[in-house]
Amino acid sequence: MAIRIIEADVEKDIEKFVALLNRNRDMAVGRERFEWLYLNNPYGKARVWFAVDEKNGKEIAFTCALPRLMKVDGSDVICWNCGDFSVDRRYRTMGVALKLRRRAKDCVEDGEVPGFYAHPSDKMALIHNRVGHSMIGKMNRYVKLLRVDRKLQQLVKSQVLTRFLSPLGNGILRFKETFQRVGGGSDIRVLTNQEFGLEFDALFENARGPYRVIGNRGADYLNWRYARNPLYPTERAEIWEGKNLLGYVIFKEEGGAVFLKDILCIGETAIRKSLLAQWVRFLRSRGIFSISAALMNGNPMIKLLLEAGFLLRPDESSVYAYAKPGSDFAGAWLHSANWYMTAGDRDV
Repeated sequence: MAIRIIEADVEKDIEKFVALLNRNRDMAVGRERFEWLYLNNPYGKARVWFAVDEKNGKEIAFTCALPRLMKVDGSDVICWNCGDFSVDRRYRTMGVALKLRRRAKDCVEDGEVPGFYAHPSDKMALIHNRVGHSMIGKMNRYVKLLRVDRKLQQLVKSQVLTRFLSPLGNGILRFKETFQRVGGGSDIRVLTNQEFGLEFDALFENARGPYRVIGNRGADYLNWRYARNPLYPTERAEIWEGKNLLGYVIFKEEGGAVFLKDILCIGETAIRKSLLAQWVRFLRSRGIFSISAALMNGNPMIKLLLEAGFLLRPDESSVYAYAKPGSDFAGAWLHSANWYMTAGDRDV
C-alpha cells in the first residue's frame, strides 16, 4: 500500500476535513468548528496534512497543528498545539499514522517552528513514542463533590430514602468546607460568554512570571478560545482589587456538572484561595453537583485544589512534546516542571 503525505489547503479543503473527521468519530462536527479552529486563530491558520492512497488518489487520513503563542523563558514564540488526527478505519495501520505524525517533527527539524506539544489518546501515545516525541507530563483530573443527590440515586433504590438522605449529605459537605475565604475581601464577578478586555493582557503579564513555559492568555487569545467559541458557551469568575484584575476561572457547565477550562491568578496565595473558595461557594449556591479540573502535574494550583477538598481521580492522560534535541529551547520545553498547563491548553 503506497501512502503519500501532502499538505492540505486549509481554506479550500475544509469540507474534506469535516467528512474525514465525521466518518471516523461517533459525534458529528460541523464546518463552523473548522472555520473557527483552523482559520480564525489569532496567531495564524492551522497547518494540515493529508495521507493519500496513491492507488486511487483518495485522502484517507489527516492531522493538524494549531499555532499557539507561548512565553518561553520570557520570549514570545509561535509553537504548535497538535490537534485533530483522523484515519479511515481500513487504513488504520501504524505506518499511516507514523508518516502523518512525522510531518510536524520534520517541520521542527527544518526550523519552521521551535517545538510543539500534544495530548494524544493512549493509542496515539504509542505513535508519539515511535516517532521520537517526549512524554513530558500527565494531565490529572481532580473532582470535588458539591451535592450527594446523584450519587445517592445511583446507590440507593428507594426514592423516599434518597429524598431523606440528600439534605443530610449536602449539609455534611457544606459543614466540612474548611477552605475559607481570605484575601482582602475582594469579591468575584461571574460573567457568561462575554468578551475579554485589555485588563487580561495586564493580568497575564503580572501572573506569568514564575513559569518558564506558558501559553499566552491575553485578550486576543481568550476571546478567540472562549468568547467566540461556537462549540460551547463558557462562564468566568473574576476577582478584582479596585480597578485591578487579580485572577479568573473559566468554566463550562454540562448537566449540573462544572468543568474547569482555565485558571490564572497573581502569585499571592491568599488571592488564589479567595478566588477558588468564592467560586466553589457560588457553584454550590447554584445547585451544581460536582466540579472537575484537569491540570498538568506540577501546576501550583493543584495544591490549593487539594486543600479545597478536590480529590485526585485515577484517570489521566499523557502530554507529549518535541523540540530539536540539544537546543536551548528544548532545555525549557521538554520538562514538565517548567510548564503551566490547564485543560484549556488542549486541542478542542
